[in-house]
Amino acid sequence: MSSPEWCLVETFGLKPPTLIGLGSRPRNMVPLEKFFARNRASLAAAQTAIGQVAATGEPYDVTAAGGRRCLAHPLRAYDGRVNGAWLWLGGPNVSEPPSHDLAGAWYFNLTTFEVAGSDELLDLYHQPKDERRTKRAMGEAFTRLAAGPDASEALAKIVQSQPGSEHQAIWTVVCDDGDRRAAHFSCRAILHEPSDGPQIVMHGITHDIGPADDVPQAPQLAVLERRVLDAAVRPGTHRAIVDVRSGHIIQWVDLPPTVIDWAVPGVDIFHPDDASRVQGLNRLVDGAATATIRLRGTDAPWLPVKVTSQPMLLDNATTAALWTIDLGQGTD
Repeated sequence: MSSPEWCLVETFGLKPPTLIGLGSRPRNMVPLEKFFARNRASLAAAQTAIGQVAATGEPYDVTAAGGRRCLAHPLRAYDGRVNGAWLWLGGPNVSEPPSHDLAGAWYFNLTTFEVAGSDELLDLYHQPKDERRTKRAMGEAFTRLAAGPDASEALAKIVQSQPGSEHQAIWTVVCDDGDRRAAHFSCRAILHEPSDGPQIVMHGITHDIGPADDVPQAPQLAVLERRVLDAAVRPGTHRAIVDVRSGHIIQWVDLPPTVIDWAVPGVDIFHPDDASRVQGLNRLVDGAATATIRLRGTDAPWLPVKVTSQPMLLDNATTAALWTIDLGQGTD
């Protein structure tokens, strides 16, 4: 008898847990009540297991009367929150589960622009253990991803920072060793209110569904706004998509400059005395604007560079700033 498949279940919050993967096949946030509609006993077992894992963060392993075994393996990001779990419900004659895919938990703090994953996510990225960090700047999170045609929609949801917003898509992960994997990700934004003030956090899970070349939906090229892809890259310049409210980098369009210390999580890339200049750059009322601002340097505390900012429409209601950073220009 073949073994039942593993279910990948999200526990992001705001809604009851839903199914986002069955084996290696993505699912569109299917309510557990719908998925187990014909088997109330399995539904009860699944709800108990997922509830226990979400509450404790510990694995769940129970064999019920009749020999039916229920397993749940938590998926936690580095903040300790359980974003979901692998769930397996064995039949009466099947007590040992097969192996399951790699899947990793992560979060994007849309208030502080810090991001973090989990050990499983970094295993999925094939990242060496001695290079791992618990927190990163948001711009670094996209350096391994080849986004699909929904990229503008995904970035718009980051900029809007609306609690309850969700996204699912298949993107390509370019692993640290060059391997290319198709990854299905699911996420939902949640409002948290810690003692230091409210924060909106996008909680997510990335599911490795196979080699990118074997998955037709896996994109080969990041598709953002057409003019970004078609624009000629000038030597000495680097382009980044920037949040107009905070000046934080959301994503690099080109390879990030090595002379700029841009990857410190939760820290402004620009000099605090240049905040008004950044606000002027990102006002975007008259089209492109240019100013010299000081950015954190890797070899010097502050590096003056020329920045040209222009509006970048992510969707019909959401605008980001497209910065072109000219490393060869340091004066107005």
